[in-house]
Amino acid sequence: MKSLFQTLLLLTAMLFSRELMAEPLVDFPEDRSFLPKTWNEDPINAEIEPLDERLRLAALGILEAAFAKYPERIRQRFLGGVSVVGSLRFYDVSYGGTYVSHSRRIVLVYREFFEPRGFEQRFHHEFSSILLRQNQDLFEAIRWSAANDPAFGYHAPGVLEEQDGDRSVATRILAAEQKKTGGSGSGLLTVDPGLMRSGFLTAYNQVSIEQDFNETTAHLFTNPELWEYCRRFPRIDQKVDVLIDFYHRLDPEMDRLFFRRLTLGPASTPEP
Repeated sequence: MKSLFQTLLLLTAMLFSRELMAEPLVDFPEDRSFLPKTWNEDPINAEIEPLDERLRLAALGILEAAFAKYPERIRQRFLGGVSVVGSLRFYDVSYGGTYVSHSRRIVLVYREFFEPRGFEQRFHHEFSSILLRQNQDLFEAIRWSAANDPAFGYHAPGVLEEQDGDRSVATRILAAEQKKTGGSGSGLLTVDPGLMRSGFLTAYNQVSIEQDFNETTAHLFTNPELWEYCRRFPRIDQKVDVLIDFYHRLDPEMDRLFFRRLTLGPASTPEP
């Protein structure tokens, strides 16, 4: 009996030690040293401001709710962690978030005036890029693009948006919007029913297949109105179908009913 008791104590201590040693999923960097070295050099010249300690608990709570929307095996396999800062600039352009592909780590900006849903959407947006890069073979790009008008062409070619010169097309568009409005460029992410007839939730969706995928994902995980958009706009519905099929291939639990229940609640029933 004594031996069994000692074994249980040892196992408990080992598990507790692992928890203490485990790297936290969310951190709050004080400087830019956590970023890839090349990001801190020309022409990117990354700049960050640490997040005020008063705001960290709120940011953490929103992220924990976002993490809970994924099956645990998806988080463990594909999410390296999330770093939250007070501001983020690359190429002298303000960003709301980005990701580091090789480490599967996401970087997000949080501010006191942010709406919780908007901040959560930034997480799903960036995480979807990691998932797409790791599993591009599971994504039906031809079927996705077939939802667009045949005359439409994205600003950036291909499924995954790559650098165009010293920066991406998305960075160029964001910089132009910030210069034009004097703001953050968040207007690019405003839901626009006029664009939905053509298959796009926002103006930013038109940048590339990747950005279209990202923003549609952000709404799939957070916006109950998406199902009404699907009902009214067949092009949106087709993209949501392709998106759900992608996630369903990642994990069979993530089917259309799974996503409806995320945004409409547990009592949600399948559409007629």
